[in-house]
Amino acid sequence: MATPQEQFLDLYRTSLEGMVSMTRATLDEAERLRTKQLEAIREALDENAALSREIAGAGTPEDLFNAQTKFANHQFEVALGYWGKLFEAASHTQLEAMKRMEEQSALFHDRCAALLDGAPPGAEPMVAAMKSFLQAARAAYGIGAQATEQAAKLTEAQFVTATAGIREAVAQARKKSA
Repeated sequence: MATPQEQFLDLYRTSLEGMVSMTRATLDEAERLRTKQLEAIREALDENAALSREIAGAGTPEDLFNAQTKFANHQFEVALGYWGKLFEAASHTQLEAMKRMEEQSALFHDRCAALLDGAPPGAEPMVAAMKSFLQAARAAYGIGAQATEQAAKLTEAQFVTATAGIREAVAQARKKSA
């Protein structure tokens, strides 16, 4: 059986591993977000180049107006797409962080329980109180993780609804001006 010092060091190592894991997950998510942003910028530049050529090649004022309308519509869609991707990435990052924290919390709980199991005789009341505290903390963290997940899903749904409403309003405005 491990000594209390070894158990404490094991708990400390687990905490450090959890911190490294969270840092790695955060960096991975930041990299994923940056990659999406770069892809969106490349797409926007390619589309803008094509639309700019169309505007430059317009032969009549009507062609120019149509090309500029297309260009403005594209810019609008790019802006909506950018914000949608940003909210999606933020939501995903938050959920991933909560999952990692939940895993680390469970591991920490298990290690603390093992450390408490090795307590000397006579410490039972203190051990019982500590175990009760650990169980309550784990339950509270689980509830917080569920609330975060639900909030992220709700936010994403609200953004989708708002974006659809904006697109509908723009379509109505276009019909009125046509």
